[in-house]
Amino acid sequence: MTLLFAFYEIWMNLKNQEKTIIDLRKTLLAMRRAAVLTTSEYEKKNRELEEALRFGGGSLSPSTPEKRELQMDDIENSTSNAISLFDHKLDQAYAEVEAAVSAGTLGTPGQIGSLSR
Repeated sequence: MTLLFAFYEIWMNLKNQEKTIIDLRKTLLAMRRAAVLTTSEYEKKNRELEEALRFGGGSLSPSTPEKRELQMDDIENSTSNAISLFDHKLDQAYAEVEAAVSAGTLGTPGQIGSLSR
């Protein structure tokens, strides 16, 4: 009986480890997806800003202390916005991963590729 109990404990331990691995894999896929989405969105915003500076004749270096202060405020706001955007994209990516798991397509080559883009 103790041998049977030992095997049962080992089996339960393996099941718990499998669940942990699956959860970590889903988290990793979701975080990768959120990072890609956030990065591409900020790259697009950066290109738009660069074009606006190029066509508007703006300068990247502030000329007065007031402009420097405004630029620092913009950087702080941008950082806060980036974190909020990443959180939003992470929630979105978790939903995509959960949908893939529910559909039984997580782990197929096509699904892994599409979630990482």
